[in-house]
Formats: sequence, structure tokens, C-alpha cells
Amino acid sequence: LILLLLTRPFTHTYLDSAKYLIKMKKISIKFFSIILCIVAIIACQNDDLPKANFSLNIVASFSGEIAHEKVDLAWQAPQSGTPQSYILNWSPGGETTTLNPSTTSYEIVGLDNGTKYKFNIQVDYGNGGISGKREVELQPQDELNFNVLPGNQLAIAVWETPSRSDISGYTVSWSPNGQEVTIDSGANVYQVTGLDNDVEYTFTFKVNYAGGGSSNNLEATITPGEIQAFLLSEEIPMANSEVQFTFNSAFLPQSTATSWSWNFGDGGNSTEENPAYTFATPGTYDVTIQITDDQGLTFNDTKTVQVWGQKWSFTTGADIRSSSPAIGDDGTIYVGSRDENLYAFNPDGTVKWTFATDNGIDASPSIGPDGTIYCGSYDDKMYAVNLDGTLKWEFLTGSNVRYSTPAITSDGSTIYFGSEDTKLYALNTSDGSVKWEFTSGDRIRSTPSIAADGTTVYATSNDNNLYALNSDNGATLWSFPMDGISEGGPSIDSDGTIFVGVDKGGSDGAIIAVNPDGTEKWNSNVLGRISVNVPIVANDRIYIGTKEGNNLLALNRSTGSQIWSFDVPGEIILSNPAVDVNGNIYFGAWNKGFYSIDADAQMRFGFECGRVWSSPVIGQDGTVYFGSYDDNFYALEMFAEGLANDVWPMFGKNLKHTSR
Repeated sequence: LILLLLTRPFTHTYLDSAKYLIKMKKISIKFFSIILCIVAIIACQNDDLPKANFSLNIVASFSGEIAHEKVDLAWQAPQSGTPQSYILNWSPGGETTTLNPSTTSYEIVGLDNGTKYKFNIQVDYGNGGISGKREVELQPQDELNFNVLPGNQLAIAVWETPSRSDISGYTVSWSPNGQEVTIDSGANVYQVTGLDNDVEYTFTFKVNYAGGGSSNNLEATITPGEIQAFLLSEEIPMANSEVQFTFNSAFLPQSTATSWSWNFGDGGNSTEENPAYTFATPGTYDVTIQITDDQGLTFNDTKTVQVWGQKWSFTTGADIRSSSPAIGDDGTIYVGSRDENLYAFNPDGTVKWTFATDNGIDASPSIGPDGTIYCGSYDDKMYAVNLDGTLKWEFLTGSNVRYSTPAITSDGSTIYFGSEDTKLYALNTSDGSVKWEFTSGDRIRSTPSIAADGTTVYATSNDNNLYALNSDNGATLWSFPMDGISEGGPSIDSDGTIFVGVDKGGSDGAIIAVNPDGTEKWNSNVLGRISVNVPIVANDRIYIGTKEGNNLLALNRSTGSQIWSFDVPGEIILSNPAVDVNGNIYFGAWNKGFYSIDADAQMRFGFECGRVWSSPVIGQDGTVYFGSYDDNFYALEMFAEGLANDVWPMFGKNLKHTSR
């Protein structure tokens, strides 16, 4: 086409040079358009060229065996064709190597234990092209099981020999003494004496390989002094997960043990020196060991072992979303589900009763002083339910009650809640009649809160305002512009300060502290919207989760400055945390899982389940309850020991969600 354009004779007669130039300009535009099209076609063809010819034979098989920080790969040559070489690559790391065609195995060392690697192999046929690939995924594992056993002014380091033939020896070092020793490759134990009791020592261990390389360092921390007869691989193991018990040979420094008798406290027994054991149910168990030494003497030791995990679960007819459980005086647990039912569970997980509504329930129930349960629904109603599960009364709003949980006065005579119809309602609890209504500029999804003296009700609206209302008549005392929405609602400090979490749009959020007179106390901007979260106040801190930030934040309650952030990558945190008497924190995450961390943001437990939006509640016996998107309601043993007796330690302030 280009050549035709270049050689095509121009036979037209042009009236003047101007017309000629215009004509040439049009031809030039067409000319360059054609060139661009041709270049684009060639570029697209190059992009589509495969790196592999999938008509060529791949290797007949490809497999591998794992070892300590290495894998051994093996394959069979293709059933036909003549390989010129093999191309092997793996990730993470992105490394590639080319191997001789007579090679059918390859050892890769220096890998990280516990990391999943993908290994790919292709056949290079030279000018014939490169075949497709075979792939295998392998995860090297720690085979050392390095451990340090504390004794009286001594420590004994023990380990197992990895399945590698290139071990030249081991190096053990410890601090604060700063000493280091090199040990022969045939050893599996080393005793360190002359240590100080009640001083913490950190031991570092590594494998030395032939050729000068060494493994990654492993560490163990011990404190010599009181001698325990055995150790656990997990200090607080999980039910239905195997835990390794290790006899501490330092327990008998003057003799050698010859037999062991274990009683795990749940009916299980073992005579192995270092048994692996699985507890079927969570709880507290007294594990006892009896040791007989080479002189015929017997020794006994007992250790109390806490086992955490799932106590029970109940499958509802649909997912449990934002509904947070409330607990009555008799221990009954109440929670709503998208299957249109309000559930009442006994503490053992059996269903006490169900109350049917006409649509799904995302709101959380609250409980009055007389035991009446109040809960809103997507069917536009607020329900009052008797202790036996029968209807006391129902109230029809102008739209659904989505998230708002009724706040209850101290005498139980009035409840306050919001609706999608833009109103905040005050109802008489005796018959469900309206005491007053307040109309905002947009829907009210938030849970209101009541001041300590009972005279003021605080609520947020999607019209971007925090309102202070007279509890007797609903008159506006003041409004505070939040510069965003807050669908969780306010919490209240002991000095009357009101805290709200705000969604400012995009990925911006804020936690705002407002004085009781409606003036701003402080404003802390954060990464991540906080539209449905309520600031939880305990231990002189505010705890709150974020969306885009994917973290749980701890802020100084007086200034709003950040103390720490617990990051859960990829996990939106809509679940409001609950804080126990020991300062430990419990919350759910959006993708999957439920977490417990300590007051310093160190991980305690991680429980895998479906999405968790439901805010947990901690029962009087320490059981942690919450719902999940996997349709289940869970009861976990995490040794919470009860809810913190603090300012606002959970959603709704207390077990009954009175928000007062």
C-alpha cells in the first residue's frame, strides 16, 4: 500500500497551488495513518507471540522432595523428542537455571523454611522451540525442632538432624554472655553451665554446611531457675491441633530418665519421652508426668495447660452480618440473622427459642432491665420480645432499621433508635408508643448513646452531623459538623467527651472528640474510612478499626495521637473490638478470621472462619461470642475471663447493649 501511494501518478489538474497543498496534506494524513496501522498490527502480533510452543512434548513427570531449607527435584525426559537442555525456574526469588539434557534431578538449597515455592520446568528443543511447562509447589520445612531446656544455672540445647548430607557441624551462641561454640555434626545436644538463675538468655542456633554456607538462624529464649519437667511447643495450644510435649532432661541433672508416664488430664495417656498430643476440646487441663530414672527413683511434675478454640457453633439459615450478640442476666445470648430470625441461645449452644420477623436482621439486639429484648429489622419494624420469645409489641417506622441498636434508659422506660426514614425515635417501652421523634437531614443508621445523667441523647446522621438531643422532648441542644458520615454512632468518656468515627470519603477517615458543650476537643485524621465503627474506650485508649487502612488502631484517649496499629493486610475491619479484664482485645476481619491481640498489639490467637462483621461480646465466664458470614454463630474459649469494667469496652458499652 505504501509503495502504491508513493508510485501513483498524480493526473489531477489543480486550479492553484493552494488546492494542490490541501490535496497533498490529505494524502499525507492517509499515508501516515496507514503506517501507524501497520506498526500497530506488527506490535500486536509480537505481543501475542508465546514464549512456549505448546505442540512440543513437555517432561513426562515432575516432582520433588522437601528437606531443611532445600528441595530435591526430579523429572523424566519427554516421551519423544530430543531435548537440548532443560529450563528450570522458581519463585519467589525469580531464579532460572539451564540444565544439561542428560540431567533428570536437581537440588536447590538456601530456601526459606515455611515458604511455598513454585517450581517450573520446560524443555528446550533448540531451533525447534521451547515446550510448555510442568509445575510443582513445595514448601521446605524446619526439621531441626531446635529447643533449649532450662535448668538450675544451666541450659540444654537439643535438636534433630535434618535430612541433608552436607552438614559439617552446628554453631550455638548465647547472650547476654556473648559466647559461641561449634559442635560436631554427629551431636544432637549441648549443655551450657554456669548460667545465672532468673536471667533471660537468648540462644541462637545454625547449621553449618559443607562449602562454607550456613542455615538461617533459629532462636530460643529461656530463663534458668525453677525447673519444669516438660515444655510445650505452644504455650496455649489450640484444640484439635497437635501439640508437642518435650521432656526436660535438665529436670534430672544428676541421673538419666529411663521411662515416662504422661496423663494429659482429659483421659489421654502416653509412655513416650516426647509425645505429640491433640486435645479434642478447649479448656484447662492438669497435665502430669511421672519419670523413672536409672536408679529406680520416680519423680512427678504437673503443669496446668490452657487449650483454646471453638466451644461450639450453630448454623443459622443465612449469614450473620453486623448483628452483635447481647447477653442477658441468665446467660442467654441473643443475635439476629439474615434468615429473618432473632435467636436466643443457651450458654451450651442449644437454641432456647427463635423469633421470626418479616425480613433480615442486621441490627443488634439490646436488653432492658426487665429482660425485654429490643431489635430492629429490614421489615421497617422495631420489636419488643418477651423473655420467652413471644411478641410484646412492634412499632412500624417509615423505613428499615438497618444497624441502629436501641439505647435504653436506666429505668428501662424509654428506648432510642434511628431509622432509614431519617428519624430518631423515642418509644415508651411499656406499649411501644411514640414519646417523640427527631427528623434529621438524612438516614440515621447509627446507634445512639445516652449521657451518664440521662438528660442528653447523642446520635449521628448521614447528613454529616452529630446531634445532642434533649432526652425528654427531642429538642436539639446542639449539632456538630463531622465533615463525613458516621453510621456506627458515638461512645461517651467518663468526663462526658463524645467520640465518633467518621467516613470522610475516598480513603480518608477521622476520629473526633467533642466536648459536652458541642465544641471540638481534638480531631485525629487516619488512613481508612470509619463509617460503621464505634470508638471503644478502655485502658485510657480508644480502639477502632478501619477500611482502607486494614488495621486496628489504638489512640491516646486524651489527645487522639496514635499509640500503635495492628495491621491485618487485605482485611477490612468493620467489627468493633471488645476488651477483656486483662486488656486483651478481640475483633473480627472482613475476608476471614477472628483475632485476639494483647494490649501491646501482639498476636494471641487467630481463628479461621468466614467474614466477620459482627462485633464480639465476652460472656461472664470469658466465652467470646460472634457471628459470621459463613452462616455460623460461634462460641470460642480464649480465656478472656470476662469483659473489662471500663468506660466503653465493647459495642453498646455493656453485655446488654444499653449504650448508657
